[in-house]
Amino acid sequence: MRNSSKSRDIAYIGIFSALVVVLQAIAEITRILGLPMSLALGLIPVLVAGQLRGVKTGVIVGGVFGLTSLVLAVIYVASLPNSYARIIINPLVSVFPRIMVGLVSALVYKAFTRRGERSRAKRYVFSAVSALSGVVTNTVLFLGMYAAFAYGRTFDDATIDFKWIITAVVAINTIIEAVAFPLITGGVVSAVESKTLKGGEE
Repeated sequence: MRNSSKSRDIAYIGIFSALVVVLQAIAEITRILGLPMSLALGLIPVLVAGQLRGVKTGVIVGGVFGLTSLVLAVIYVASLPNSYARIIINPLVSVFPRIMVGLVSALVYKAFTRRGERSRAKRYVFSAVSALSGVVTNTVLFLGMYAAFAYGRTFDDATIDFKWIITAVVAINTIIEAVAFPLITGGVVSAVESKTLKGGEE
């Protein structure tokens, strides 16, 4: 039974990790093609993984997302050495915040559902709120770490200061992530768990 659960966890990690890479690649391609924003689509599998499979899986998939961001930053810097991506090469900026997303989202969801709530509607709300906590964690830690290592420096006519941080927080991509990602995550998690619970009752 334990081996079966371990194998299932490995399978989930593989699937979610692949989704992270694919979604983040899509986000990068759309940005290169001219989309005036940079959505962290790789967050969605991290949020779902943490809620469905717990802290360990959420942290590992979050780490994969962070490493994906780091690799993309390295590629970006290779073509544009003086770009802002030089700061993202630092694992404390690119990897650490994403690991914490998986941890926070998983812990918050576990806290909400530890009493065995089976209502799909409530699970949707719990999942959405937990996902929002993950999105906020990513935004705060990423911008905080970025500012810590780049404060006072200028990239592409933008100086990294308090005004830059506030502007980044109210940017359209941050607002979209804070609204859309919890809704998507809530739908996926509540649907999967409702199906699992129903299957277990039959």
